[in-house]
Amino acid sequence: MRVLSIGLTRAFFCCALLMVANSIARAQNQADYPKIEVFAGFSALGESEKRTISFGTFGGGAGYATPAGFETSVIRNFTKHVGLKGDFSAHFKNDTGRTAVIGCTPVCTTVTQDFQIKTRVYNFLVGPEFRARNRTRFTPFAHVLAGVAHTSANFTTTGPTFNVIGKRSDNGFAMAMGGGLDIRASKRVSFRAQMDYNPIFIGSDNKGSRDLARVSLGVLFH
Repeated sequence: MRVLSIGLTRAFFCCALLMVANSIARAQNQADYPKIEVFAGFSALGESEKRTISFGTFGGGAGYATPAGFETSVIRNFTKHVGLKGDFSAHFKNDTGRTAVIGCTPVCTTVTQDFQIKTRVYNFLVGPEFRARNRTRFTPFAHVLAGVAHTSANFTTTGPTFNVIGKRSDNGFAMAMGGGLDIRASKRVSFRAQMDYNPIFIGSDNKGSRDLARVSLGVLFH
């Protein structure tokens, strides 16, 4: 009986050790990476071609490229290296200048007037993000996102000869393929720099797509 009791005690002790070791290992694995991360930062939008936005017989030479915008995203990490990202960005531009305006009432007249064009680009994207986590403060990452883009452009020229208003609004498929680098500042905060190719497919555009590029700088909260 004494031998049996000692054997049971040892078995129980071994099981307890295994359970504790397993719990510690799981806790360490969970501590290797945050489950949720949030990014917010400033963003600029570039365009590969200097293509204008057409409003019929008038325009002004404006495009969607702008240094004014922001980007925010939420990443749900499933492993140390793979997560699912939901991403939203908005870019704004207000252009002014002078352009030729043709009006027929009924005689056609061409005059040069001041104009203003306001453009907006919104991206709603989702997709996987891949992280090369390591023991340094620098973490490279890459993502492949897809979703919907909404663009709008408003053209106005007011007097003294003609008052003209033109509006365009388009929705289309969009993607963002690229990556960047996270630089850890503390346990909860990193600085993030990223760049991606951001094509948007606009149905009413002459070419059918706009080849845009986003550059964003901001803060990543773990």
